[in-house]
Amino acid sequence: MEGMANAATPMLAPPPAPIIPTILEAAITTNDVVHLVHLVKSMREMSCEPYSGEQDAEVAGRWIRKVEKTMIQIKIPHDLWVDCATQLLSDGAMTWWETIQLRRATKTLSWDDFKTEFENQYYSKYHPKMKEHEFQAFRQEAMSVLEFERQFHDLSLFAPHYVPSEQHTI
Repeated sequence: MEGMANAATPMLAPPPAPIIPTILEAAITTNDVVHLVHLVKSMREMSCEPYSGEQDAEVAGRWIRKVEKTMIQIKIPHDLWVDCATQLLSDGAMTWWETIQLRRATKTLSWDDFKTEFENQYYSKYHPKMKEHEFQAFRQEAMSVLEFERQFHDLSLFAPHYVPSEQHTI
């Protein structure tokens, strides 16, 4: 009877041996992380602030433009842009990013893919058109010249065909 019980019990294969990274692989990973931390620190030193996911399209637009401009200025390799930018996400924006990563688990996102996902989340599809109309109706009224100039430039980003050069802003 004892021999029959053993025959009826299926033989289980031993679990596969764990894959242990070599010391060299661990060193490369550590160096990559250290390099990423250094790059993000440099971005923060250039006034790139964390983005928490405010549902304000102007704040989101300003953040993404500042991050992109800074990565260009400090010459971050293009293949690290998504990693660097996502290190600046916090709160709701970090939760959104984790959801994107889960949804697209098999595909590495390019910077253009990241920007598209970001804009879909934090801009409405009507926002650029609304801002273009706001630009067309924009008046200085009681604003200071400096405040008017800042708002003019912010709005002109949504209507570049109306202001093709700096000379046309005068």
